[in-house]
Amino acid sequence: PPFLSLIAFLFKFFCKPRVTVGRKLVMGAVAGSPIDETKQQEIKELIEAVLKTFTLQYTKAYGIALLKKIKADVNAKPEGWRLMQRPRDGLKEPLKEGYLVKQGAIRKNWLKRYFVVRPDYKIEYYESKEAYEAKKAPKGTVAPCGYSVKTDVQKDLVDRLQEVAEKMGAQLADLPQPDKMPDHCMEIHHYRRRCYFIHAENDEEKKAWAKVFKQCAWYCWGFENDDPVANAAFKEAIRRTRWELGRWGYWSYGGTEQQILTDLIVDELNYTLLSDIYYNLKGPWAVRWKLRNQLLKILDTMVSSAVGPALKAMETAIKTLRGRIEGMIREKIEPIFKAEGEVQDKIKDATMETIGPTMSEKVSPRLAGIIQILISPMTDAFQESRGLFEKRLQELTEKVEKEGFGPRIDAHFRALDYTPHQYWSMRPAFDKVDVMEDPLWVLRQFFDDIHPWSLIYKAHDSLKTILDNAFYTFEQELIKAIEDTPAKTDGAAAKAAIEKCKESVQEQFSADAIKSTIDYYKDIMMNIVMPFLQKIVNPVCKPLLEPIQSAIPDAFTDIIDVEEMFDKVLEKIVEAAIDKVVEHVTSPPEDSTQGAAAGGD
Repeated sequence: PPFLSLIAFLFKFFCKPRVTVGRKLVMGAVAGSPIDETKQQEIKELIEAVLKTFTLQYTKAYGIALLKKIKADVNAKPEGWRLMQRPRDGLKEPLKEGYLVKQGAIRKNWLKRYFVVRPDYKIEYYESKEAYEAKKAPKGTVAPCGYSVKTDVQKDLVDRLQEVAEKMGAQLADLPQPDKMPDHCMEIHHYRRRCYFIHAENDEEKKAWAKVFKQCAWYCWGFENDDPVANAAFKEAIRRTRWELGRWGYWSYGGTEQQILTDLIVDELNYTLLSDIYYNLKGPWAVRWKLRNQLLKILDTMVSSAVGPALKAMETAIKTLRGRIEGMIREKIEPIFKAEGEVQDKIKDATMETIGPTMSEKVSPRLAGIIQILISPMTDAFQESRGLFEKRLQELTEKVEKEGFGPRIDAHFRALDYTPHQYWSMRPAFDKVDVMEDPLWVLRQFFDDIHPWSLIYKAHDSLKTILDNAFYTFEQELIKAIEDTPAKTDGAAAKAAIEKCKESVQEQFSADAIKSTIDYYKDIMMNIVMPFLQKIVNPVCKPLLEPIQSAIPDAFTDIIDVEEMFDKVLEKIVEAAIDKVVEHVTSPPEDSTQGAAAGGD
């Protein structure tokens, strides 16, 4: 298929990654350190090797991601959402603002700053509120992707000092203890990048800001490339590069593409080359500590200076070729669909004798029970969220029913727009799903792929998204509804317009809430069922796939992965079983008496 020419070109272009780091940087900056010329060369070679591995993985991943996008476009089906979706840049006003005290990066003095949380979840701080309102440049900006928020700062500092002491062969008691942090202190923390120590005036303010900062760390988007194909390829290449390096398991990351790849390479240097160096550093603790930090900074500079040009070269080459290659793929997509269909049929024929009985005997009977345990929290949470929607619209009605909307209707939307992003407004709905924590931890004892707090945050996200889309849809419908009406100056007309739009949006809200709830529980069930089922059927079925893989024509071997297709066949079978159970569990009973009895039980 012609998309392989993209892979071939990129392979040829990148088989020798551009590593621009010179050895002088290392030698000059760490004079007298235990990094001799041999170790310097090993560091340089490892950077080159990891970049080469990543480049080849990215090349293949981009070609396959592009093919998947085109296939998805060809087979596109309506997503089924009723509400309009608010654009990513739809909000303009800050999510939160106010004074906090921040520790300086160099002098470590504490300075009062005016903090502003932007709608894109980046955090700016200004010298004063007046400076912010005068539109002066911020003193600094925190992009918290990949960060975490620590609220027990003193304990975390001691714990991290203990980890460093162990790496360097020192005793914690022999080390200078961390400075005492002020009361009501928190930290926006990253294990390698700059950390931010901030304190509030009291504990209540600290809790409120910590919640917002945690939201920022969770939702902030770090990637600078806005191409979804490139984003998918980058994530897959990071995952496969770690596998190639023998680094298995979960790796939490976030930030720009350059930051993430730099983190990966520096971590690999620490794993393979530098742990012994840290351990064998000589001299007083203060000297060893300073030397270690100096080495880490130089490593960051070395790796970042290599990663930047490599990523830029990849992006440039792909932009040059993508349009031409994409057009060629779309013209020749049918043979790919045909080949994949044939392979899927062979997989089903070879494996269904094992999968079918396993599903009917071991999986399906247990699904309904698990869903029954988890179904009500999400339903209750959306009910609470809908109540909040109605409350805000009632407040809007009371505000405009005397004199109308005035000349600018959008001036009334701020309270609606920011409600989904205000923790205390959303807390009653969040509390409804937080009760799932204990049942999810119980399930995790049996199913390793269940991550309770990740799933709960995902539920929070669903609640926020649906409510945000409901307000956005209401606003767009209201703007149209009051055209050529006296609603700007007539309170009665304004109230009538609100009621009309409210009724329309409530219906859409209910439909999307049901869909979101069902999708959410399907996601949980897939996390539970797929690993369980794979452990049972993989040992039996995987040997049956080898002759199928070997029979694939050479032209398709790079884009048809039989094991991946087997997993997709398995997913479709599981999805069908889950759909059947979810439909049964969520359908209203035919007889109200039976329904009441079931509810009582």
